[in-house]
Amino acid sequence: MATIKDVAARAGVAPSIVSRLLNGDPTVRVRQDTRLRVLAVAAELNYTPNRAARALRGTRVGALGVALRQLTSPVYAQIFSGAEEAARSADFLLVAIEVDALAADPAALQRFIPGGAVDGLLLQRDGLPADDLVLENVQATKLPFVIVNERVEDPLFGVALDDVRASRMATAHLLALGHVDIAHLGIGGSTCRSSDRHAGWQQALTHAGLPAPDEMVAVGGSRPETGYAGMMELLANPVRPTGVVAGTLLAAIGALAAIRDAGLRVPDDISVVTHHDSWAAEYASPPLTAVRLPLEELGRRAVQLLIEQLDGAAPRHELLTTPAPQLIPRASTAPPHSTDRRRPR
Repeated sequence: MATIKDVAARAGVAPSIVSRLLNGDPTVRVRQDTRLRVLAVAAELNYTPNRAARALRGTRVGALGVALRQLTSPVYAQIFSGAEEAARSADFLLVAIEVDALAADPAALQRFIPGGAVDGLLLQRDGLPADDLVLENVQATKLPFVIVNERVEDPLFGVALDDVRASRMATAHLLALGHVDIAHLGIGGSTCRSSDRHAGWQQALTHAGLPAPDEMVAVGGSRPETGYAGMMELLANPVRPTGVVAGTLLAAIGALAAIRDAGLRVPDDISVVTHHDSWAAEYASPPLTAVRLPLEELGRRAVQLLIEQLDGAAPRHELLTTPAPQLIPRASTAPPHSTDRRRPR
C-alpha cells in the first residue's frame, strides 16, 4: 500500500506538502500545477486519506455532489429537484455547493473532491475560471463526473438539452407574429450552451431570409442585472429591436426592467421571449413567453449517467431530445405595432 512518502517522492515535493494538500489545509501555498500533480499521483498510487481511501477500495460514501451557480435560481432549482429525486431513489444523498464557493476555498475543494466527501460530481459550467479549477481537480483525482446542461465532447462527458432547437423555436415565434428586427440577448462565455442558443436564433432568421447582424446581439448573461445591462445596450441601437430572444430566464427578467425604465412597454413596443419556463416566468410582469425545456429530466438523467459510471459503465455524453422543447405563449409577446419596420439592408 502506498504511503504519503511514496506520493511525495513521485510528485517531487515534501511529505508535509502532500499531507497538507490532501487534508485540505487552506494555508498551504503551492503552485496550481504542483497541486494538480500531487492529486494525480495520489490517485495513481491509490493514496488518499480518510473517506476517499475507502472509496478507492470499493466502499461508497453514499453521496453525490452537484456544483452549480446561483442555487436560488428557479432554473437550477428545477435541475436540482430532478437530480435529487434520482439520487434518492438510488439511495444516494445529493450534496449541493456553489461552484465559485468551492473554487475559492482550497480546504473545501480538497475535502469535497480528493477528500472523498462524494462518490461522484455533477458540474454546471459557465465558461469561467472557477469552473476550470474545479474540473482540473476532478480530472486529476479521477473522480467520476458528469457535465450538466452543456454539449461536450470526449474527454468530457455529460448531458445537454437541445438548445439550438429551443432557440430556433423562440425566434420563429417572433417571426410568426410579424417581427423583423429580432435581437438576441445571449448568455456569453465559451460554453456550447451559449453558442448553440446563438446558432438557433441565427438559423431561424436565415431561414426566414433575414440577416442576423452583430448589432442585434448583446450579452445578457444569467442574472437579472446582466440582462438589464445587455437590454440597455440593445435599446441604444440606431434601429431598436421589436422582439428579443433572451438566452436565460433571469436575463429576460432583467430585460423587462430595462425596457420599463426606458419608458417602453412589453409587448406594445418590444416583445420578449425566453429560454426555460418556471414560476418566475409565469409571475413576471408581464408574464413571459418561454420555451419549456425538460430541466427536471436533465437533472435525473445526469444522476443516472453518474451512477452508471460508478457501476463500471464507460462515461458518455447524451443529448436530451425528448420531451421536445415546447413554446408557452404568454403576455410578453405580440405582433409589432407596424409590420413595415424592415430596416434598409
